[in-house]
Amino acid sequence: SGMRVLTPSRAMACLDIFPNIDRIKKVKCPVFVIHGQKDQEVGIEHGMALHAAVPEDCKRDPWWVRDKGHNDICDGPDIVEYMQRMSKYVKSLDE
Repeated sequence: SGMRVLTPSRAMACLDIFPNIDRIKKVKCPVFVIHGQKDQEVGIEHGMALHAAVPEDCKRDPWWVRDKGHNDICDGPDIVEYMQRMSKYVKSLDE
């Protein structure tokens, strides 16, 4: 969530145009969270909190991508693992 990344103060939450942590609790479809462990723009704790807030029946295994940041998850040989994990997620939609 935008403002929550910039400040830990809940006073600014009303200005957050991306209140993902609030909205994720209401989803009714499978959710696959992918987050780079070295993300310096949005800390991994935000991805972990988002995953934790997903309703249990909608959770899929998250992927905390080692040695990757905010926009480089598919760079290099990691594209193979990305495709494998996305394929697994898409197949889970039929379950």
